[in-house]
Amino acid sequence: MDTILLCSGYPPATTYIHNAFIEDYMLSANGSYVKVYIYLLKCIQTGEKDLSISSLADKMDNTEKDILRALNYWEKNHLIHLVKGGNNGEITGIEILNPGSQKKASAREIPAKETASPEKPAEPPQTINTAATKEPPDIKITASQTKRLSGDDDFVWTSRVIESYVSRPLKPGEVQLISYLYDDLGFSPDLLLYLYEYCISLGKTSVNYIQAVALSWDKQNIKTPEEAKNASSNYKATYTAIARAFALGRPLAPAEKDFASRWLNEWHMDLSVVLDACNRTMLKFQKADFNYTNGTIEKWHKNNIHTLQDVKKADEEYAKKKKAAPDKKQYDGTQQNSHRDKNQFNNFMQREVSKKEIDELEKKLLAR
Repeated sequence: MDTILLCSGYPPATTYIHNAFIEDYMLSANGSYVKVYIYLLKCIQTGEKDLSISSLADKMDNTEKDILRALNYWEKNHLIHLVKGGNNGEITGIEILNPGSQKKASAREIPAKETASPEKPAEPPQTINTAATKEPPDIKITASQTKRLSGDDDFVWTSRVIESYVSRPLKPGEVQLISYLYDDLGFSPDLLLYLYEYCISLGKTSVNYIQAVALSWDKQNIKTPEEAKNASSNYKATYTAIARAFALGRPLAPAEKDFASRWLNEWHMDLSVVLDACNRTMLKFQKADFNYTNGTIEKWHKNNIHTLQDVKKADEEYAKKKKAAPDKKQYDGTQQNSHRDKNQFNNFMQREVSKKEIDELEKKLLAR
């Protein structure tokens, strides 16, 4: 039998990826960024229309900021060019560039705002005055660090993006914190950007709050945005647990979240300890009292009590001291009795009354 030749009237559904992308870019990139780039290639090669940031986010089960972060990353590496327009600088087009002819992105090629930026810092002192910026004394950025970081493309680019997030020039304390997280703690640009995205989404832009979150992530050895997302999900779960412990029947209010953030982030208390303090408050007042709970947890924190085992040990020691101390109530009762013995009524001479005398007294009363 002769061989039958099959022919297709349409090209195969194939997306072509340049080998330079695989060898020079893909292996070192975040996995979610790679997904965005490959999907963009597919959309452009198939001529897909009506593409938007929101549609990309929906297809990849990500947030729009996740998509924007990926696009900014690939533009920084000169694999795409973002066309922006409108008053808000929204993305109106995406151009895919040839990865085989690209060089490493330079921060100088990223448009800068007409404001001061960390690329050209003012002449700094030998060490930044941490007291003036209300930062902990362990955060000190030297003049040599500032000079070196001003020539670090990744650092300058990250600072510029964070500037766009907060819609203003970075303050000295913010530049100092970003420098510390990037250079001393080893936060990657991706993690720094997610840190600011996360805090801004909560309505928190103060240096102290962002620093508290960052140091908490560092303590948990969080190195990637994915790990930070998991930690953030767990942190949101703690809000729910605290609300349930207080029988609120609603999410925590912003002021109540500030309490929770202090307990968990600043004082590094175990969630089980926080819930134990909430339960003690409910037993005492039968209602939520964050100030009372805060006082309890603050006392534990000052006494280096951070786990349930620590709490149990402290309770046992308190019980022993209470048992060994004199019974104040009994002592007070004895004193009261001694005072009572001195009054005139108690000093009146009393004698036994016989049954015969009681019967005669009863007859006299009945006769009346």
